[in-house]
Amino acid sequence: MILARIALRNLSRNRRRTALSLLVVAVGVMGLLLTTGFIRYSFAGLSDALIQGGLGHLEVTPTSSLADGATMIDRSGAPPALHDWQALREAIEARPHVKAAGAAMQFAGVATLGDRTGAVLGIAVEPERLRRMGMTVKIRQGEPLPEAAPLPGDDEVILGQGLARTLDAHPGDVITLMSSTVDGTLNALDLRVRGIMTSGFQDLDGRLVQVHVATAGRLVGTEAVSSLVITLDDSARTAEAMADIETVVRTHPGALSVVDWETRAPFYQQVRGLYIGIFVVLGLIIGGLVTLSVANTLLMSVLERVREFGTLLAIGTRRGQLAGLMTLEALWLAVLGTALGSLLTLVVAAVIGVLRIQMPPPPAAVDPIELALLIEPADFLWVATFMAVLLTLAAVPPMLRVLRLEVVEALGHV
Repeated sequence: MILARIALRNLSRNRRRTALSLLVVAVGVMGLLLTTGFIRYSFAGLSDALIQGGLGHLEVTPTSSLADGATMIDRSGAPPALHDWQALREAIEARPHVKAAGAAMQFAGVATLGDRTGAVLGIAVEPERLRRMGMTVKIRQGEPLPEAAPLPGDDEVILGQGLARTLDAHPGDVITLMSSTVDGTLNALDLRVRGIMTSGFQDLDGRLVQVHVATAGRLVGTEAVSSLVITLDDSARTAEAMADIETVVRTHPGALSVVDWETRAPFYQQVRGLYIGIFVVLGLIIGGLVTLSVANTLLMSVLERVREFGTLLAIGTRRGQLAGLMTLEALWLAVLGTALGSLLTLVVAAVIGVLRIQMPPPPAAVDPIELALLIEPADFLWVATFMAVLLTLAAVPPMLRVLRLEVVEALGHV
């Protein structure tokens, strides 16, 4: 305790230099916390967007359909193969933590309007189940699909905005949608455009159509669906619910697999890996700058106090105590700098929250994203620990200098 007070008093000897070191540490802490908050918010926002945008937390699908890949595009050409799905859906919705389960079907085809034609990637859904699952459709024009299953001849469609531009289609127009049936023949339906939507991704919007499962069944010629999409009441229970639902699907005829949302969205892990890599590089740069700055400050302090250290050694102070004193000075800089940096972070985060800054859309995306931060209490703890370790390392060069001091030379140092 006495050494800690002496170390704090030593830092106050050269207040300008100490203030500069504290500012370097505080800015480093703020940089790490703000970057952490932005990355955490980006991960949370992207995962929620994927889950609520149509992937759900889990999907039950025939194992055979996963041969070409787990993503929606990989399976768009495979015929629907999940039969008797209504009973399976009821059994799944009876399980704990399951909010709802909805049938989905993927199909590929061609859409025409007048002399305009466009390749399509079709997604068939149950709008009533989408509402129960909390999934939203970003409608740019018109309206979403009605919840009730359409009667034959009253089929409607929602177009991706890129495909709508290709076809020059607007709400109220009638397009012709063609696709292969499960027996390999070509079928076509006339559908009224109810609305125009965006998935959030430009490439997908150029091909996307959304219809009711009943409409897709008439087009493809089957009552089977591609999969059941499941949402939960808590994303943290995904692994637990997945194991539970796997026990349910084993009782269903046919080989079925339960796939989580991360497996069906491999680019999420790619984005996560990219962000983490950027953060590690940034952390190393910040850590290096803070370490060098504080090491220089402590080393200059040692050079100014050589005679003082020589006197302390002459009167019996152990070299280990002097080394401990240097370490405590570094730790004081870590504690005070982290406190100042944390305070600055809270102020900057509050300002960003008030300004509601809009950032440009990410590559291939449609909508801009809001600059926001998600900083958790644990982030302050690990940043404080990180700074304490860095500044302890920064104290090593001056400690070695003190440990090598010769009493006679130190007393005669000018």
